[in-house]
Amino acid sequence: MTSFADDPCARCEEVLQPYLDRELSEAYCRKRYRFEAHLRRFVRQAVVAEPMPPELKARLAQLRTPLL
Repeated sequence: MTSFADDPCARCEEVLQPYLDRELSEAYCRKRYRFEAHLRRFVRQAVVAEPMPPELKARLAQLRTPLL
């Protein structure tokens, strides 16, 4: 059995299934996407604007993955 660590596409496929099967609405997914986009923008701004301990800055930077 392949784990998600071995095949990250398997995890992506798993989480997309409810949307593709029409169990989730486009409006719901759009709302979640907007929330993620706003959160990531906030994190990017916070890392740049606020003086903070290097450990916290590194943890926040790890959250900043690009949105496709």
